[in-house]
Formats: sequence, structure tokens, C-alpha cells
Amino acid sequence: QDAPNLNKKLFDAVAIALGKMNASLKKFSSIDHADANRAVSLIEASGLLLAASTSGAGSSNTKEDGFVGLGGARLQCVDSLFGILGSAVYKKDDELSLAVGEALVKYADAFGRGEWSSSGSGAEWPEGPYNAEFAFSLPPHVHILYTLFERELKSTNPMKKNSCAPVMLAIVGHASRLCNIDTVFSQRAMIQEVTKFMIRFQNNFIHLLSHPKATQLSRESCCRGIAALRGLSTVISAPAKETESLNARLLKAFGETSNYGGSAMIETEAQARERRNDGEASNFDATSAEVGGTSGLSEAALGAYREMSSAAISCDRPDVLYSLMMLSTSHEIWSRTETRDLYGAKSILGKSGTNDTEEIRIALRPHLGKLIPRLLRACNDPNKQTREQMNNLWTALTGGGAESRALISQHFLTTMDILIEEAGSKLWRARVGACGALADIIVGRSWGELGGGGIDIDDEGTGMKGVTASIRLLRLWRITMRALDDVRTPVRERGDTLGRGVRALTIRLCDPKAGENTKEEEDVYLSNAERKRREKENDINSEYAATVSLGWLVKYGLNQPCAEATGICISCLLGIVDVSKPTTLQPVLAELIGSLLMAMSGLEPSALNYLQVRAAGNESSQGTNGANGYDRLERLRIQLASSGPIAEALNKCLDMVKFVELDAQKKLIPELDSALRKGAGFATRASTADAVTTLCNTCPAAFKFPGSSNTNPTVRLLRAIYFASEKERGATAKDKMTHALGSISMIAPAKAVRILAVKACERYCEASGSNNNPSLRRAAAATVRAIVVRASNHLKDGGPKDVWRKKVLPIAFLGRKDDDAKVAALWNDVWDEGGTAVGLSGEDTFGVMLQEQLLPYLANAMLSALRSPSWSNRREACAVIIELVEANILSPAPRSTSGTQKIAEEPERFKQRAKVSSILLNECLKIIRRSRIWEGKGDVCSAASQISAKWTGVAESHLNACSFAPIVFRADVESLFEGDKWFKGVEQSHTDVDEAGDSEYEQHDEVPGQITDDDAALDMSGEQEFDEDDAEQQNSSDNELVETDVEYGMPPVTLVGLCRILAEQGLRSGGSREGRLPYRVAAFSALSALLKSVVPDESSEQYNSIVEHQSYVYTAIAPSLFTFVSGESSGEEKPAPVLVARAMECLASAMYDEVGTGSEFNDALVLLKLFSLSTGSTQPAWTVRQTAALAASSLIAKTSSSVLRRNDTILTVFECSSQALKDKKFWKVRAAGLELLLSLVRRVKQRGRTDPDNQLVMEAILPYKEKIVGIARRSLSDNESQVTAAASKLTVAMNWWP
Repeated sequence: QDAPNLNKKLFDAVAIALGKMNASLKKFSSIDHADANRAVSLIEASGLLLAASTSGAGSSNTKEDGFVGLGGARLQCVDSLFGILGSAVYKKDDELSLAVGEALVKYADAFGRGEWSSSGSGAEWPEGPYNAEFAFSLPPHVHILYTLFERELKSTNPMKKNSCAPVMLAIVGHASRLCNIDTVFSQRAMIQEVTKFMIRFQNNFIHLLSHPKATQLSRESCCRGIAALRGLSTVISAPAKETESLNARLLKAFGETSNYGGSAMIETEAQARERRNDGEASNFDATSAEVGGTSGLSEAALGAYREMSSAAISCDRPDVLYSLMMLSTSHEIWSRTETRDLYGAKSILGKSGTNDTEEIRIALRPHLGKLIPRLLRACNDPNKQTREQMNNLWTALTGGGAESRALISQHFLTTMDILIEEAGSKLWRARVGACGALADIIVGRSWGELGGGGIDIDDEGTGMKGVTASIRLLRLWRITMRALDDVRTPVRERGDTLGRGVRALTIRLCDPKAGENTKEEEDVYLSNAERKRREKENDINSEYAATVSLGWLVKYGLNQPCAEATGICISCLLGIVDVSKPTTLQPVLAELIGSLLMAMSGLEPSALNYLQVRAAGNESSQGTNGANGYDRLERLRIQLASSGPIAEALNKCLDMVKFVELDAQKKLIPELDSALRKGAGFATRASTADAVTTLCNTCPAAFKFPGSSNTNPTVRLLRAIYFASEKERGATAKDKMTHALGSISMIAPAKAVRILAVKACERYCEASGSNNNPSLRRAAAATVRAIVVRASNHLKDGGPKDVWRKKVLPIAFLGRKDDDAKVAALWNDVWDEGGTAVGLSGEDTFGVMLQEQLLPYLANAMLSALRSPSWSNRREACAVIIELVEANILSPAPRSTSGTQKIAEEPERFKQRAKVSSILLNECLKIIRRSRIWEGKGDVCSAASQISAKWTGVAESHLNACSFAPIVFRADVESLFEGDKWFKGVEQSHTDVDEAGDSEYEQHDEVPGQITDDDAALDMSGEQEFDEDDAEQQNSSDNELVETDVEYGMPPVTLVGLCRILAEQGLRSGGSREGRLPYRVAAFSALSALLKSVVPDESSEQYNSIVEHQSYVYTAIAPSLFTFVSGESSGEEKPAPVLVARAMECLASAMYDEVGTGSEFNDALVLLKLFSLSTGSTQPAWTVRQTAALAASSLIAKTSSSVLRRNDTILTVFECSSQALKDKKFWKVRAAGLELLLSLVRRVKQRGRTDPDNQLVMEAILPYKEKIVGIARRSLSDNESQVTAAASKLTVAMNWWP
């Protein structure tokens, strides 16, 4: 109803009241006296006064005392109401702005229709800034709109602008409410004025919605104001185009149109011109401004409303937008009775919308399938303001809590598919919202809720029709990985949340116990059959989920470039392994273990490998081998890898293998082989080795495959482990692989193990010399040791060619002498363990020692080593020969003392030893004859000497019985081998032979008896299957080999020839200086040892012949030795003292009984004078003085008694002895001097008193008894025990003399 006309008598009183009201409003809205409660009361009273005094609006002040009339008081009061907007009291309570709006509405709509006498009535608003004079001349309904639009809304104060939204709501809401009550009210002046400015109202509402500092009340007032405009436009019978225009402009401002056109976020043409500073911008007509533009708007500001408009368009119901906007308001002011009636949906929307919240819910239910995805995405918008508004809308629309989840479950598949699609949107805000919404809705879902179905792998992820649970799960993982690696931080944060949700969902789906369980009260009434059916169904679903999830995780998840994504995948994988049953993982267990092994190195920080290599390099540059630092870091890396999550999952999977079917277990062997061959890091290889060891102990049946060729997975794995151990540098990883190789050898086919063992032996032999590779040698030795120790069951079956006895054990025996102590220890274990485990046959073997039983095969191995171009191999062979000689294996067979040995067996045993000794001696002499000197060649001389020394005692006695004796006594000084006349043509055919001729060793025909049947090439790129039966036909036995070599290529060696060549090697002056001195020393030492081995027995029948041959040998070598010792040799610089000492020792060793009765070099006195000169003070080398005294002692012991009786001989002996005893520094020289006197004294034998010669010798020495006794007594006080011992012996030897 219109306000009644006010009596004119009351004009002044009302004016005074309005003046007081104006003063109160200003006072209680100021900063000093701000009081929100009083301000509310004053605002309401002001509205009533203004409405009641409308009839006196035109009265003016006619008095002279400054009294303001009613009209002026009204304007002042209205201005004070506008002044409250954004004032100090508004800061305390922003709800005052709505009260101000209601007061202004009362002021503006006091009269529905009427004629206004003001000049501004119906006039166009002037351009430019706000004109107060023009405003005061306007009617109330125009006055408030002009002031609101031209002054208040254009204020730069954000609080002022925010406070205008409730005022506009009050105006538009009043108009809409009245019109919805009765369309007659549309004729009222205020409503018509509002209708005229509906578009401007809408634009200002949109602008305030997007204001960055908009408050909740301001935003929600705009929402309800826009809804009120909708209600007003549909009820005032406005043109349809205008109503559609309102809808279109609103949707466009929110970024959506019915035809999916432009957005308010898009720059308008006018703004584009301004940005480009285009000259045409000045011609732009402001009245044709486009809706939209970026000025004052942000993408986040209208986010919630854009989502609402998008949802409305998706439902093909643009009018739904207004209902959604009404539902999105949650300020407490709207729940109050007075405001709910004034601004509720029923009041402002009327027939255009639903009347209340419940009715809105019911009306929107048909569209929930399309609304829910968008609303959920908006509820997780990155903008806090948008989230809050959409959460309010969501709660209002769905009711929240269990009711909301029920609605989501009802439309779950549609919602999930849409959100998955939007998670890959180009808009980052859409990706954030979709990821957050998915994280919320997937919690606690089951396989059936995801769509059910079996295993369906859709790697492309295209299409949404016929989508099963497996495809949805894969798509969830894909969008999760994409979100975790997004360029936007908010997307990555939501991706992390989604990743945890997907991880929990996947683990739950793979857990049979967490399947679709019924409620406890329902489960009580289930039958056993129904319960079992459900359990079976849960097991099947969990198997599906595990197969799909693990398949994707191991193929893609563990290879993600993003560390966070990889971490989520690893965590999920661990969880799946924890909860799954072995039968659940059975389909993918093999692939899973293989992928986990590959991931062991893939997930390791690359910095560790860099650090390890650098540490080894630094230690190498500092002079160490770099192994310590490298190995320490390797152990650290392995410990880190073995304690990580991947290792934990791998161990759990390996524990499950024994519970799955055998076919599933066998699928694992190729995966292990692939991981070992393809693994780039040693952590993968070490873990694979551990896995092989574990499976060999828990699931040996998994390694049982038919055949022994490369088609057998176990054989391929066996070879892969061997080659990996060869290439591995670190000791820890190498040990793991070696241990694994031993474990798998127990299960692998015997033929494959034999092939591998033979190949390892060959690789060991090849990895020396110019191909020196300590790592390869160590790997080969460790491989054979692992087989022998851990797979000793295979040693009893050597195959058709008995490779263990003929190849492996002989190589092991040689390997015990390797320069590397670790390698030697490994081969020593092979020899010890293999010797006890191998099955030996007694038919073709002799003796009880393993060395003698394997002597023919050891001979082949030593022969190959001697013929090798590698010096180290030759040294090993020589060391083994010396060991066998010392063990009396390469010597005449001992006679039986038990009486049980067969007589016929003795010749065969002797023959075998003799043949082997002959072969080895022959090969040593071939090496000695070559002119080149190399490191260790002296060992060859020593080996040849020791072999010969063992056979010199029986050479002459077996001369007629054994044609195969390795050494014989022949008076043929020109022959090295019997009858070959080698020394005669040595200068033409052998002197200049260089060691380059060693290549002939490589051209030798294969030594019969060497193993070739199991000697297949183990090339990992293409291993060839090897047939032992074919190889059997190509080889003869080792025993046949030895006999053939003796018969056709190895005549016996003559003692004189051997002594002569050793003497020549010691006396040689040509060749390379490098290593020449040690070699010459070794040659002299070998010669001395050989000569000392010839000891004739006076009681023997061959005594005279042996002494005669000794004399022959002495005659052959003594001249050159005498010349060398005396220093008369020409063409050479002064020899080293050690050579002189060794040559003098050889000369002494060559002396025989009755020596010294011949020419110059065989004249005892000449020799004694030479020795006396060498013991004198002119000789600086103590070793020469010692050796000279000992040589003189040997000469005195063996010379003829007739020579000894000569006075000059005795005097020379005393001279030599006294010179030696004068040496106070070197006790060995003094001891040698006493040994000389002792030899002289011992020539007088106590038992031979009746012998005339003995008596004569005693008579010749007796005059010097006191002198000898004095020397002995003085020597008894020597500080060295060896000297005093010699002196004691000298005293005892003379105590019976008269």
C-alpha cells in the first residue's frame, strides 16, 4: 500500500525528527561512536519516516533561522543512509547494508504511481561524474538508483562496493516479490524503474561477484539478486528477447552459453583496443559494451558460478542455474524468519523457480547424473572461495553425509568416468578438481562398484562404453601418474592425494578379506554354501584386481620419470604383496619378480655409482689398487638395496613361489635369466643371484626342464650367472653370483655343468700372459669351486670323457700355484674337495695318492701350461713339477714292503712315472734351448734338474731293462738327447732361435687326452649345443698319448748333455740383460743340484762306471767353469760375484772320487790355489769366499790320497782355511773354513788304521795337529753357534789321534 498523505502541520515536526535521525545516523556510524545495534534501529526508523513523509517531499525551507524543511531533511537522511555503506559501523556488522537497502526501498516505493513535480522526473541521466543537484531533483525511486549506480558502485572503496550488493538485492528482491504476489504491482513507478535497469543490475551483480575482495554476504546477495532478476523478468510480461538476453548474458559472463560460446574471461574488443593502444579505441561506443572482459575479473572469481552454469547447460536447463545459485548461499542471515520470507526462493523466484530447498532437490534429481560430477569437481576447486560456495551448494543439494554418498553410489560409474576424462583436461583447474573429486569418491569401493568384469587391459584408455572395472582401475592409475608429474603445483598436490586414494583402493581390491562383505547382522543368517560362494567370488575379484594392477605397476609404474609417482607405485606394490594370497598373485608372479629385480638398480640413486667409481679412481691414482674403497661402497650399496622397499617386496614374492603351482614356478626361470642379462646395475644382478639361491633351496623342482642345451632355461640361467660373475667387478656381488652358480649347479643337468666347468678352466688358462685378466681368472676359479663344493653330486659322473679327472682336477692342481693368493686358495679348495668327491677307478691307476692316480692327466695339463705363450702358466707348471718331484711322484716307484703288491704291477707303475717324467723333461729342455730369457725361465731349469736328479740313481741300473728311462749315462758329449748330436750343430740351428718360436707351441697338434667333448663355447649371444658322443670319436686316451710321444719324439736325455746345456745357460753372455742374471744363477743352481744327485755307492756293482761317467761329465764342463771362475774368460765384462759363487759351487759338485790327478783344471793343487786366492782379502764378495772354502772342502774330501799327502797341498789348505777364519764379519765364511779343516781331518779314518794309505795321510797331517786343535779351540769361543758346532766336530774328529 502507498503511504498516506502527511498532514502539513506535521511537516516541521517530521523535518525535525528526520534531522535528529540524520544526526544520530552520522554519530553512531562514525568511528568514535559506532554502534551496530543502535544503527539498525535508526535505519529501520529512518525508512519508516522517509516512507511516511513522502507526501512532503517537495516542501522547502522558508524560514530565516536556517531551519531545514521536510524535503531537505528527507534528502539529508537518505544521504546519511548511503553514508552508512562502507562506514565504520559497517565494518562491525555488514548486515547493516541489507537494512539500509530495505530502508531505501521503503523510501523509494512509498507511492506506487503519481506525478512528481521535480524537473528531473523522466529526464535522461547526465553523462560524467555524479551530480548531487540533479540527484536531489529526482523522485525517490529514481534518486536511489541514480545515487547507487553513479556514486556508490563507482566508489574505489572495496567495502563500499561490497555493501552495495545487499542494497541492490533489497531493491530487486522487493520488486520481484511484489510482482510474484500480483502482477498489478508491476505498474508501480519503482518497479518500472527497476525493470528499466535490469541489465545494469545484472552487470553490477556479476561485477561484484568477481570482485577479488568480495565478502560472503556480498557474493550471496549477488546470487539472490540475480535470481530475483530472473523472477522479475518472468513475471512482468517483459519481451521474451529481453528475458533470454538476461539468461544469455549471465551464462556468458559465467563462461557458458547455450551454444557453448565465449566467456566473460575472454577479452572484449574494446579492451583489446585499449591494450593495443589502437587509435580506434576513442571511437568506441560505450553504450554498446560487450558482456565479459578481463577488466576487474579473474578466472577464480567466477569459478563456482561457472561450474553452476556449466552444470545447468549440461542438463539443458539454463533456469536450473538460478536454483543452484540459491542453494549455494549459506550465510546465516538467509535462515532468519524475516529475511527468509523476503528473499527466499518462493519470494524472489516465484513461478520461475522452485519454492523451497526440498522442492529444488526433488526437481533436480533427474539431472543429478550430470550435475554430480561437475559439482564434485567444483567442490575441489583450487580456489578457496569457489570450494566453500560449491560445498554449500553440494550440502544443500544432497543433504551431506551418508545421503550424499548414497547419491554418488547411485551414479558412481557415470560420475567416475566423467571425472577421469576431466582429469586429463587442458584446463589445470579442471584437473585439480577432478583429481580431488576422484580421491573422495573412490574410497572403500569394491570391484563390483567399479564395474566388475574380468581382466581387460586397455592400454590406450579410449572409449567409455563397455568399460570394466579393470579398465577403470588402469585409467585411475594413468591419470594419477599424469597428475603427479603435472607442471602445476596444485595439480601435483591433488595428484598426491589421489595417488594415496588409488593406492588404498588397489590394495583393498587385491585383498580377498576386504571384498564385498555383508553386514554382520546379515552374515549371521547366511548359509555355508552362500558364504563359500561369496568367498570364492571375492578371491576371483581380488585375483583380477591383482593381475591388472601388478601388470600395470611392473610395466609402467616402476618406470615413471617422476620420483613421487614411482614412490606411490612401489608403496602400492608392497601393499598388494602384503595382502594378496599366493594363488592371487600366481598369474603375474613371475613377471612381478622379474620387474622387481630390474627395479633394484633402476630406482637406485645414480650418485652412488658415480661416487663408487670416483672413489676407486682416487685410490688408484694414489698408488693403491682402488679395491678397498670400491668394495666398501659396493657393500654399502648392496645393504641399502637389500633393506629398501623393493627388496622387501621381492623377498615376500620369493616366499610365495613355493605355494604356487609348478608351471607358475617354471615361468620364473626365464625371468631370472632375462633380469641377469639385461640388468644394468650390479644391485639387480646381486639380487637376482640371491633370488636364484633362495629358489634353489625352496623350489628345486622349478629348475627341472628337459634337455641340456640352450633351450633349457636352467642351462641358460646357469651360463648367464657365470658370465655375469666374470664381468662383475665388485667382490660382494661376484661372491653372490658364485654362490648362486653353485646352488643352481646342484639342479642343472650334469652335461651342462661339465661344459661350464671345462669352459671355466679354459678361460682361466687363457686369461694370462698378454691376455692377463686377474678378474677373469678369479671368476673361473670361483666358478669351479662353487660347482665342486656345492654340486659335488655331479663329480661322480664325468661324462664319456671323464672331464673331472682329465680336465678340471689337473687344472685345479696347477691353479694352486697361481700368483694371486686368492685364486690359488680357490683352486686348492677345488683340488681338496674334488679329489675326495670324484669317483676314481683302480683299473688304470697306481698308488694311493691322488696326484699319482691322475698323473697322466696332470702331465697333459702341465704340458699345455709349458707350451703356453704365457710366462705365468709356465711358472705354474714348473712349480707343480717341483712339487710332484718332492712328493716322489715323478721318481722311480718305491718298492712294496707289505708283500701284497702284484709283481706285474711294478713295471707298469714304473713305466708310467718314467714316461711322464720323460715328457716333462723333454718339454723343459725345449724351453731351455731357446735363447730368449723371460721372467721365471730359471724355474724351468730347476724343474728339469729336479726331474733328472730323481732318475739319476736308477738310470744306469735300468739301462738295459727300460728303454723309456728319462735320463741315461752316455759318454757322448755332443748329444743332448741320446744320439742326436745336438751340440755339434748348435751354432747353425739353435743358437739364434728366438723366443718368437714359441708360436710353435700354439701350433702343436692337440695333446691327446685333453678334453674337447665338453669344451663348447659359452657365448651368451648364441650358445651352441654340444654333443659329447661326437667328440669321443676324435680323441684318444691320455695313456696312449704319453706312450706315443715317448716312442716317436722323446729319446732319453744324456746326463752329460743336460749338464752341458745347463752350464752353457749359466755361462751365456748374450741375450737381453733383463732377467739374465737371475736366469744364469738359476741355471748354475740347477746344474749343482743335478751333479749332487749323482752319488755312487761304493758297494754297488756300478760304482766304477758311475765314477767314470762323473769323471767324463767333469771333463766336459770343468774347463769352462774353471775359466769363468778364474776370470780368464774373454768377451765379457767382470761377472757378478753371485755367478762366480754359483759356478764355483757347480765345479765343486762335479768333483768325483780321486779327482785332482789330471791336467790344469783337474789338478788338485791348481784348484786349491784358485780357491785360496778366492778366500783371500782380495775377494770382496763374502759369498765367493764362502763358496771357495766349501769347494776346497769338497776337493779335499774327494781328491786322491797321494795328492793329499803332499806338503804343499796341506799348506794350501791351511792357508785357505786361515784366510776364511780371519773373516770376523760373516760367520758363514768362518764356518766354511772350519768345514775345510774338518774335511782334511776326516780323510784320516779311525777304522782304516791298518790301511797303509790312511796311515800315510795321517802321518802327513799329524805335524799340524796342534795348529788344528788351536784353531778349533779358538773357534769354540765364537759368537755364532754354527761356528762353534763346526769347531766341536773338528775336535771330536781328532780326539783319537795320537
